[in-house]
Amino acid sequence: MGNTSTYFPEMDFDAVYRGEGPFPAPWDIADPQPAFVLTEQLGGITGIVLDSGCGTGENALYLADRGYSVTGLDAAPTAIEKARNKAAERGVEVTFEVANALELERYADSFDTVVDSALAHIFDVPTLRRYAASLHLACRPDARVYLLAINDAGQEVMTTRFTDAMTKSGRPDAAADRLAAAIPRKHAEELRIGFAEDWRLESLEKTVMRTMLPPGPGYVEIGAWLGCFRRI
Repeated sequence: MGNTSTYFPEMDFDAVYRGEGPFPAPWDIADPQPAFVLTEQLGGITGIVLDSGCGTGENALYLADRGYSVTGLDAAPTAIEKARNKAAERGVEVTFEVANALELERYADSFDTVVDSALAHIFDVPTLRRYAASLHLACRPDARVYLLAINDAGQEVMTTRFTDAMTKSGRPDAAADRLAAAIPRKHAEELRIGFAEDWRLESLEKTVMRTMLPPGPGYVEIGAWLGCFRRI
């Protein structure tokens, strides 16, 4: 994700990472996503790993600490700077680079596993198809992509929490409505359609995404999909 995002124009992701949004980034938590931790524990992560839309790097850092060679990519320079700082502080080796996930030509045939926490779910279906094609180029044969995407139930929780917080803070109703409208989600069928070409669906299951939501503190686990697609 980048400055004013070409994928999701309602939100300036780099500004959010700079702390300029009305609330901290709900997806920017201090731990890896539990769904990916379990995936790794069950042997689903193999070979060289891409964390696509890595944000400030917690999933990439977790997997690197588990012994994998990991590259984390994000279009937000502030997020990448923070991820690199974390890696240096923890003594963990990860390659973090600024990149557009829709243009991965320079990474052709590089990865065996991809994890994606809350990037795919911001794309409409045509853009999701472009994203799937970009990942296909970056992945090796039989590579797996694991997508963690907010579902309808998760969006409902986020909308309620943010709308209540905006109202209580005295912000105009219109601002609360705009924020609620900006919260993405994906239907299962949209994920299937997006990865229908040159990918095989291996699993698509309900799970949770860990978030930081107002009024806080503490984690809120919201409804999500975990999809696994294998490169053909």
